[in-house]
Amino acid sequence: MKKKDEKEKKKREDDFMKKKLLALLLAGAMVFGMTATVSAAEDKFAGKDMEAKAPDNDMVVALQADATHLDPHVSSNGFSNTITNAMYETLLTFNEDSEIVPMLAKDWSVSEDGLSYTFTLNEGIKFHDGEDFNAESVVAVYERGMADDSLTLQRTVKDWESVTADSEYVVTIKLKEPNNTFINKITQTRIVSKAGMDQGKDYLAKHSCGTGPFILEERVDGGYTKMVRNDNYWRDGATVDTLTFQVVPEDGARIAMLQTGEVDVIDPLPATDVERIKGEPTIIIDNNPSITYRYVTLNTEMELPDGRKPFSDKRVRQAMNYAFDSEAYAMVVFSGYAEVPTSIYSESIMYHSPQTPYTADIEKAKELMKEAGYEDGFDVKIIVDNTSIEMKGAEFVKQQLSQINVNVELLANESTANAELTSAPLEDTTVEMWYVNWGSGSYEADGSMRSILHSSKFPPEGYNTAFWKNEEFDTLLDDALKMTDTDEIAEAYAKAQAIAWEECPWIFLGNDNKLAAYKSYVTGLQYKPAGEMVFTTIGLNV
Repeated sequence: MKKKDEKEKKKREDDFMKKKLLALLLAGAMVFGMTATVSAAEDKFAGKDMEAKAPDNDMVVALQADATHLDPHVSSNGFSNTITNAMYETLLTFNEDSEIVPMLAKDWSVSEDGLSYTFTLNEGIKFHDGEDFNAESVVAVYERGMADDSLTLQRTVKDWESVTADSEYVVTIKLKEPNNTFINKITQTRIVSKAGMDQGKDYLAKHSCGTGPFILEERVDGGYTKMVRNDNYWRDGATVDTLTFQVVPEDGARIAMLQTGEVDVIDPLPATDVERIKGEPTIIIDNNPSITYRYVTLNTEMELPDGRKPFSDKRVRQAMNYAFDSEAYAMVVFSGYAEVPTSIYSESIMYHSPQTPYTADIEKAKELMKEAGYEDGFDVKIIVDNTSIEMKGAEFVKQQLSQINVNVELLANESTANAELTSAPLEDTTVEMWYVNWGSGSYEADGSMRSILHSSKFPPEGYNTAFWKNEEFDTLLDDALKMTDTDEIAEAYAKAQAIAWEECPWIFLGNDNKLAAYKSYVTGLQYKPAGEMVFTTIGLNV
């Protein structure tokens, strides 16, 4: 009885300390978050000065980070896409209702065997360099991707058997095997003029050769990217004279620049700063559901100085998830503009299958660490982008893991430096943990899992920096691609999610909303389903 009483006393003490810690963390955030939260459904224009005038016809957008490259076949991250999508277009695209709609192609059909996709192209379109857009342009993109394995483009086109120009404006893409995500993925394949591609990546870093509404004028790496309106654009487009993306990593600086009118749009708007500008009559806040999923990768091959590999033990990985309080994370880091994760990707993505959440339980976490032989914990390093919001999130992870004696050292770097670190193969990697986020630009389940969890996607082939391998998981993803029955696809993806959730190759953090803000004189700003900004029809009331 004495041992039982002591154990119950110890549990009550632990529970009390946990509640005290959570109360301290939430004290400020709860008060602030409850008053600051802006519903996505409320009237964002209520009380706003919609008669305000812009000082000029030059649009300036402040972004948190820069594009990694302006060649759309090289870059792949979110900010790169935001910038390059103003200059380059795809055969198909997504509208704001998550529907796939025509873009450079006006129609398409699929063969009965699911292998061949035939696209009828819009006519009379010219690239920025004056070259005509036609079926041969699509063939040239395929040929470039197959010839250069340094391009992110190759990850897509390597699964194509051939691309044939059936006529000047009809092109057929034949796949090596059926793939039900092909149409989603083609929305991410930007078309570049053959002449531009022949000049190479360095040329495309300084010159745009797309069909989009804006043409590159000037570029300073890490500083800004300035474009001018394409007056020969093939459809109704933007009305601004210029569009400039300015890199402003510091959150407070972006807010101040919006308030003074130095910039017209900011992306992202930090959740912690919503209250600061919510009442300003010339600033509008957009709160959109997001596919951004935040997590920390755990390198399962990481060795401690004594030769042990803590992250190779599922119990350690699970313990770290039980030590992490996702509800507190949503409030403290995102002021409530985030959701507790219920699977390994966002609920906004098709075939999401809810799992039982890892509700914070320090006692259970400690028991798992003891079972695994790590009761005394260990030291580990985590890399993180050096922006305010990323650092805040990583600091929260550090604090949470200290409760189970895991001592985390933060290594903050520029995003480009982290991109290089995480591209190293297993034998060369120095990455132990990585605070990161992911969202499939093609808005589908395979794209939300394969590149970051499939064993064929160890760096540099992909971003599985956990170096996690599960054959059943891999097989489920591979088989699902060839399925046509939606119930079978749903079952396969549900099983895959359940496996990864149980195995915990990551610490599952949460899904944050996409918040952005702009001046009330901005017009024509559109969004893709994930909250990605589209500037095709952008304008300013002047």
